[in-house]
Amino acid sequence: MENLLTVAFEAHNAEKNHHRHYQVTVGRDLLDDWTVSIRYGRTGQDGRELRYAAAEAKQVQAIIRERLHRRLSAPKRIGCPYRLAVFSAAPGFDASCWLPGEIMVRFQPTNVLLRAQSRNIFLFWN
Repeated sequence: MENLLTVAFEAHNAEKNHHRHYQVTVGRDLLDDWTVSIRYGRTGQDGRELRYAAAEAKQVQAIIRERLHRRLSAPKRIGCPYRLAVFSAAPGFDASCWLPGEIMVRFQPTNVLLRAQSRNIFLFWN
């Protein structure tokens, strides 16, 4: 799978011992179908991985939109919000089509790691 976009979120609440990680990776497979891999679980553990594929980008975009929207309800469910932790996109890949702005602005960034496929790494501290 060719990885074109990876975005990861973390939620931490020391009082409730909640430490969660959620990662979405978008790519293309050998048949040129769109793929999305969703990995989640307790931070530092193997967790779980779900994979989806579709010929049409809109189908995969809908899955991502629904999953990210669910992460926004974390304060009610687990007592702490998810925060943007990693954003990595291939050069020339338009992430705005995949990560709806109206949803992404509601995630509070923390120490965000931004990467490009050229392996230039930039750290932004909030």
